[in-house]
Amino acid sequence: MKYNVLAGEVMKKDVKSVDINDTVEKAARMMKENRIGSVVVMGEKHVKGIVTARDIVHKYVADKKGDTVKDIMTTDLVKIPPGMTIEEASRLMVSKGIEKLLVFDKERFLGIITSSDILKIEPALVEILLERMKAGGRQSKEEEVGLIECENCGNYTDDAEEVDGVYMCSECRE
Repeated sequence: MKYNVLAGEVMKKDVKSVDINDTVEKAARMMKENRIGSVVVMGEKHVKGIVTARDIVHKYVADKKGDTVKDIMTTDLVKIPPGMTIEEASRLMVSKGIEKLLVFDKERFLGIITSSDILKIEPALVEILLERMKAGGRQSKEEEVGLIECENCGNYTDDAEEVDGVYMCSECRE
């Protein structure tokens, strides 16, 4: 089955960003306050990179790589056009081992689309996005992956826990 929903129709346009010289703490606070998993890093008028929660944990906390976002940001950005279908975007995420894609019209930054955004629109694409987990060896073929929708933010997660009778993802439990 082909899914003809386009990335440009699903992407978030109100993307939170930080300056390339901002501290990692500022980026982390912004992510917490806005309940998001990443911020775009801006230089002089252009996108220079992205900082994800994973970057903060692995590079800043565990590896002590630096104090500014430029020290830990991912600069090898995967960019897609707004006309790419969410199925194509899902497959690209799987092939690159990532969960976020930046949407550009030529050189103009338009927004961001995440695996959670895709799953909200078309939960059937979960199979495509879970291929990465299987291919990465984190799960045997016999195991069944159960994704649950966070009742707080609406994202699908495999680590939901019940808190006061509400199932929440790890980001919402913080």
